[in-house]
Amino acid sequence: MESFLVDYLRHIGITEGVTASAVDCEVCGGAEFVTVADIVDIGKDAFGKLPIQCCTACGFMMQNPRFNRHFYTTFYNTYYRTLLFGSSEPEKAFISDQVRRGELLYRSLAERGYLKEPGKLLDVGCSAGGLMVSFLRRGWTGLGTDPDIGFVNHGKDRLGLPLVVVDAEDMDLQADEYDLVVITGSLEHVYDANHTLSLCRRASRPGALLFLEGRALGQGILSGHFSHNHRRYLTASSLELLMVKHGWEPLFTTDAPLCGPTRPGGVYCLGRAVDVPAPEVVRALIRSGKRDDPRALQERLAAGGVAVDAAPNRDAQGVA
Repeated sequence: MESFLVDYLRHIGITEGVTASAVDCEVCGGAEFVTVADIVDIGKDAFGKLPIQCCTACGFMMQNPRFNRHFYTTFYNTYYRTLLFGSSEPEKAFISDQVRRGELLYRSLAERGYLKEPGKLLDVGCSAGGLMVSFLRRGWTGLGTDPDIGFVNHGKDRLGLPLVVVDAEDMDLQADEYDLVVITGSLEHVYDANHTLSLCRRASRPGALLFLEGRALGQGILSGHFSHNHRRYLTASSLELLMVKHGWEPLFTTDAPLCGPTRPGGVYCLGRAVDVPAPEVVRALIRSGKRDDPRALQERLAAGGVAVDAAPNRDAQGVA
């Protein structure tokens, strides 16, 4: 393993049983990349090397190389919330913000005519589950999944929400059960985004909706540096390509703050379940121009002051 990866693991405190390797593009399977940034915030008031690469074929941005699943399971089950918030229990303000964002999301979708009657909701990466509250109050049923035991137990015990502790890749979901799947930011964290979306598609009823939020790219540009917590950096194009790949027809994509102003820099996509297409359909979309330009992304990062190969300004304002 390269020395900078060893240094990162020592800093995080997870060293046993960890391996690392380069991976192909998660959207198109391409193996050619350009590095767009390699210095990231690794927590504990420190910065370190962890390359972020851009696929030359479709422009998908992702952390590469990657560690094995053991690392990510350990990190999110044991370290993530403590490093981010200093506690394994959510603060009251965090829960209140989740509930507010859920109310705004419900209104955003209902006002556009997509939520005509109560159905069944799946919230993947739900944290404490506050986003589900507004749906449940209006007669929806549902399930929230997250690997963080402390936050899930808070949602179950304090809020009475239907949550389970599980990695996204291990969700045990019945086929054709859900009318709406929401993944607000968590797709940028999961170990295997493609497997997660495949599970969600199988669990979706015909015509069901999928709502995705990507915020890592915008958050990084606003703060002037990227965080080590994000495995991939979703754009409007990559959200739509992932939807098409796994059997959803994108209905609309926007950077309007559908869930409110507390998580700036986000991009959102809503899709409706259709037949899962052949792989050639996605490749044809990319060839037709549905892709990100690596050079344009690099220029966007440079304009935002994102560090490429040197530690960023420590006084840059982060986004909580």
